[in-house]
Amino acid sequence: MSLDLLRRGMKISHLRLLAELAKHTRLTDAASALGMSQPAASRLISEVERVAEADIYVRSGRGIELTDIGNKLAERCVRILQEFADAGRDIEQHKSGQSGHVSIGSVTGPAIEYVLPAIRHVRLSYPDISISVEVGPSLDLAPMLEDGRLDFSLSRVPVDEDPDLFEERPLLREPACLVARTDHPLTRLAAPVPAEALLGFDWVLPPVGAPIRTTTEQALRDKGLGLPTKVLTTSSFLFTVATVQRTNAIAAVAQSVASSFAENADGSPGTITALESDLTLSVETYSFLTRKGQVLTPVARIVAREVLRAITGETILA
Repeated sequence: MSLDLLRRGMKISHLRLLAELAKHTRLTDAASALGMSQPAASRLISEVERVAEADIYVRSGRGIELTDIGNKLAERCVRILQEFADAGRDIEQHKSGQSGHVSIGSVTGPAIEYVLPAIRHVRLSYPDISISVEVGPSLDLAPMLEDGRLDFSLSRVPVDEDPDLFEERPLLREPACLVARTDHPLTRLAAPVPAEALLGFDWVLPPVGAPIRTTTEQALRDKGLGLPTKVLTTSSFLFTVATVQRTNAIAAVAQSVASSFAENADGSPGTITALESDLTLSVETYSFLTRKGQVLTPVARIVAREVLRAITGETILA
């Protein structure tokens, strides 16, 4: 029979302290964040241990460390408190009509290809909805989604994250390609450029383990080739583009990104070009991600519906 924590006396104050202990290694810091004294925090922890019938933390040289049970309980507390925060936003948005703020996370390709046009449509139809977009690797977006800084994300669940923390709706594979500056020596070769020729230049790639780097390295191995020996590693998309524009380096990027920079608004050639090579790249499927059990607020649902419509051409969220 499972413990009934509410009946045994678990309170919101307990949840808030446990959520803070997930961030801090010192009880004094967690207490300070909540505006309470350390003795008061110690008393609350003792109450939690009585309710849970288990040790919640142990002392260490750095302060305190949550036990396995303490970590599991703290994770739940963070999610429960985030649901309360979302409920407050939900109420305010219902009061104010179709207005409010939505935070979106996305890896680079779908951000440019789908999120941007969806936002344009939302701004025309719902001018009182404000939107922020965090573009980055899935490794950075997952914890932001988990702790409520994002309403939803177009990304992947990183291998070191617990997939049970997320609701995942697979969407599309992300086609990728290699790019170089428009007057790069490789652009003077007959297409398709052989993969062997690519290895004679510097490469710009995201950190090891990033999907686009993994798929690039595997494509080279499939050709029986070694990996690039001269690699500049960066997670910054802007730094990647700047390096490609100003040097002979080549980079692997999402196809939609390459298309956006290959042509200016007036139709003239851009500063970088997609290299037509015999190296076929396609990054693993990305998904529409939310927290497990999360209910989107009304305005987040509006924006999510438009983003998904841009991707699939269908109205998925009613």
